[in-house]
Amino acid sequence: MFLAGLAGLLQCLALAAPAWAQPAEAHTEAQLSLQLVNLDLLDRRDGFAIPADSRFLPGETVHVYFQIDGYRVGREYRIALSYEMRAVDPSGRSFYTAEGGEIDVELAPQDKDWMPVVRYSPRIPDHAGGGTYSIQIVVRDELAEKSVSVQLPIEVDGSRVQGADQLLVRNFKFLRAESGTPLEDPVFDAGEEIWAEFFITGYKTRDDNTYQVESDAWVQDAAGEKLFDFEPAGEAGSPFYPRLWLPAKLRLELDELIPSGRYAVVLRLRDRVGGADAIERYDFRIR
Repeated sequence: MFLAGLAGLLQCLALAAPAWAQPAEAHTEAQLSLQLVNLDLLDRRDGFAIPADSRFLPGETVHVYFQIDGYRVGREYRIALSYEMRAVDPSGRSFYTAEGGEIDVELAPQDKDWMPVVRYSPRIPDHAGGGTYSIQIVVRDELAEKSVSVQLPIEVDGSRVQGADQLLVRNFKFLRAESGTPLEDPVFDAGEEIWAEFFITGYKTRDDNTYQVESDAWVQDAAGEKLFDFEPAGEAGSPFYPRLWLPAKLRLELDELIPSGRYAVVLRLRDRVGGADAIERYDFRIR
């Protein structure tokens, strides 16, 4: 009687075993649906969720959080997952180091509803342009031989500068004050302050994203006589994310005795990596 009772008890325990703890063969394909759940943008790495349509600025960090569900449990009650994440710009270039990993663990009975957590915190480059960036996520279930891919869009409010095949200046603007309104007709009075903003682009970079750009600028009158030299400027570097344009500013205080007439700001650019030079001229008037 005792042995028969024990056999019955063991049979009942086997029947009561949870579905998640059955060998892999016990799961049908319909029961497995590998997926990312609770995919969110957070206000900080371990913080709270923020709206999916949040907009970011160059230099900010994007904190991504998600969990993995619908994976297969093997004979030893183990799971075998792998994942990889890439942060890419609108043209598909990586703007941050890709990250990945493996989740190979043995589950306990209390883990039947457990979902692995994955975090990724890429930083948007300071020189990033505006547009729709994205976080590309791929998760693989090695036991079920299934994978799932998700692309999470990230909106970045940065400068939009059109690239070029040759060294040149883009978006040159005369202003009356720093960050002021661009002047359609740049006319100034003697004694006024002149500001100018522009971008340098079209320079070459090496395979490691090295660049080296130098510039000179001066003001000349209608006869081509040089009146004022700006201090030479230059920038070089080899960032992870290629720097395809450089912002620049000029400031000039006009003498109160300067004659009225036509003048010009002349820019001379030098690309030390590509070995190219360029000269650009921008006219303005003094009344």
